[in-house]
Amino acid sequence: MKCPMETRENGRLLDYASGKLDAVSSAQVEEHLQVCPACREFAGGQQLVWQALDAWEPTPASMDFDRRLYQAIEQQASWWVRLTRPFNPLFRHAVPIAAAAGVVIMAGLLMNRPPAKPTLAPQESAQVETLPPDQLQHALDDMEMLREFNHLLPPDHGDSKM
Repeated sequence: MKCPMETRENGRLLDYASGKLDAVSSAQVEEHLQVCPACREFAGGQQLVWQALDAWEPTPASMDFDRRLYQAIEQQASWWVRLTRPFNPLFRHAVPIAAAAGVVIMAGLLMNRPPAKPTLAPQESAQVETLPPDQLQHALDDMEMLREFNHLLPPDHGDSKM
């Protein structure tokens, strides 16, 4: 059996401590507990917890527990409930009417809105780069060389149609 503390799988030790394991699994855990002090300490602590929970006796609730609980809840009512309690019938009808009126007003404002003006697409503009004079001179020289090269080609070389 691999050590549950080393593999971080303490579920088997918890089941052992609570008495949920069958006899075979329980015997395997007990064999491991004889050689592993960390698991032995963990299982012992869990068994103490289970024993304490088994020995715990809750105090019985009094006969008027529910009445006192609801009374305490009523005293802690929210500020909104305390504020609107005298006007409760009025608020019961006024809030939905006000909400409906707000929806109608918003719909009217949205429907009465003037149409949006179409926006013109921005026109593309050419970008001009500034070049240093020597780079510009090299570019002009290259263009002149290509022009001379085009004059050397025979006229039917680029215009051949099939």
